[in-house]
Amino acid sequence: MSRFIVFFSLLIFLFPPLTWSQQEFQAKSSVARASVSSNVNYTEGLAPGEKLPALPAGPLFLTGTMPEQLTADYWINRLPEPDRSLKMPEQLRFFNQEIRSMTRERTDIFEPGILPNGTQIRNIIKMEYETISGRKLFDIEDVYIPKKFFEVAIKPIVDWESVPNKMTLKWGAATRATSVRALPTNVKMLEEKGDIEFDQLQFTLIKLWTPVAILHTSQDGKWYYVQAPYVRGWVKSKYIALFPTRKALREKVQSKKFLVVTGESVSVCSDPACRVEFQRPTMGTILPLIQKNEAGYVVEMPIRAKAGTALLKNYYIQLESDVHIGFPSFTQRNIIRQAFKLLAARYGWGGMYNGRDCSGFTHDVFLSLGMDLPRDSDQQTLIGTQRGYFRLGENAAAKTAILKSATPGITLLKMPMHMMLYLGEVDGRFFVIHSTWAERVSMTSDEKNRINQVVVSDLSLNGRSYLGSLFDRTIGINELD
Repeated sequence: MSRFIVFFSLLIFLFPPLTWSQQEFQAKSSVARASVSSNVNYTEGLAPGEKLPALPAGPLFLTGTMPEQLTADYWINRLPEPDRSLKMPEQLRFFNQEIRSMTRERTDIFEPGILPNGTQIRNIIKMEYETISGRKLFDIEDVYIPKKFFEVAIKPIVDWESVPNKMTLKWGAATRATSVRALPTNVKMLEEKGDIEFDQLQFTLIKLWTPVAILHTSQDGKWYYVQAPYVRGWVKSKYIALFPTRKALREKVQSKKFLVVTGESVSVCSDPACRVEFQRPTMGTILPLIQKNEAGYVVEMPIRAKAGTALLKNYYIQLESDVHIGFPSFTQRNIIRQAFKLLAARYGWGGMYNGRDCSGFTHDVFLSLGMDLPRDSDQQTLIGTQRGYFRLGENAAAKTAILKSATPGITLLKMPMHMMLYLGEVDGRFFVIHSTWAERVSMTSDEKNRINQVVVSDLSLNGRSYLGSLFDRTIGINELD
C-alpha cells in the first residue's frame, strides 16, 4: 500500500474474484490450520464502540485448488534444489543497498542531510491536512464528516505554523507495533459508507524497534510527526521512546547480535517462565539479543519512561518459539515456509487490526529472511529482474511463457494495486499465495464475498467476473534475484 491516500474506488481493483467453498474444504481436506496465533490483538485500532467483523474461518479452500496445495511442503517438494542458497549474506547486504538507493520511499534517517528542513515540513503537513480535509469522507456510523470537524478538532492540534525554520530533531524507537496516520487522530475516515476495513488515514503499521526521526509534535503532545525508514506520518507519542542522540539509536537498532521473529508472531514475556506475556511482535521484527541460555532467549525491549526517554529492559522468549538468531538462509524452502506460516492470517489495510495487506504480506515474508523489500506494492515490483510489463487483458502468450520459466518463491506478480507471490505451475495452471480482502462474484454487479486473509489461489480464477481473471489482470512480473 502506498504511503499516500488511495481512493477506495481504485482499491477494490485489488481484490480478485475467487470462487471458494468452506464446506468443500471441510469435507475434502484434512490439512492442518496454519499456526496463526489466537493471541494476536486484532482489536488494536478499533474506534470506540466499533465491532470488528468476524474473520471467515480459514484457511479457505478455493475452487480449483487441491487440499494438499495448502501446505508449504507441496510446493517445496516440487523444487529441484529448494535448499540452494539464492543469496549469501554478503550478496543480500549488497542487494539491500541497491533496494534502498532506488526506492523513493526508503529513507535512511541516519544519513546526514537526508531529512526535510523546517520549511519543507510545514508545507508537507499543511498539504496533507488540506488534501484530506477537502475530501468527502464518512465516519464508522456512515455520517459525513463536515469540514468544521477538521477546522475545530484537528487543525489546532496539527499546528504546522509552529514548526521552526531550523529544527532540533529528536530520535526514537517504537516501543510496540503502532500505526502511522495521515492526521493526528484516531477517528476513522472512510471513502464510502460501510467501508470500515479501509481507513483513509491509515498509512501503515511500523514494527517494534522501528527507528524514527521526530520532525514535529502535535499541540497537545499526544502525537509525533515522524520519518521512519519507509513512511512519514503521525504516530502516538506514548509508543515512541526517545534516545539521547542519533548515534545511540543507530547503535541499538543496527546491533550485530539480534533475534528475528520468524513465526506469525511470538510471545515476549516479563519472566523467563513466560507466565506473563508482555508483547507479541510479528514476523520480521528484529530484537537486540542479550543472550541465549537453557531457559530461552533474553532480548532488549525499549520502554518509554515518564519523561519520554528510552529505558532498555530485558525480556524473555522461550526456546521453542519461532525465532532465529540472525537471518535464516535465503532459500526457496525458507521463503515458501515463511509465506505459509501466514496462511489464513488476517488481511489488514495498512496494518489495521494488526493484519497485513498484500504488500505487507510480501514485505514481512522477505524481511524475516533479511531482504529489505519496500513496503509499497508499486515499489516492490521495481526490485530485482523485470521479467515483463503488460497491459490489462493482453499479451497472454508472453505472460504464459514468462510464468513457465519463473522461479517459485522469489517471483512477484503485480496487479493494479495488488501483489502476489508465485508458487509454481501445476497442470498448466499458475498458483500464488497472497493476502486479499474480497472476491467478486458477478459479471454485472459489485457483489463480492469477503475473504480477508492470506490464501492460495490459481490465476485462472475470477474469469467469470467483469474485472477478469488474476492472469488477465497481472501487469508486472519481477524476480528478486
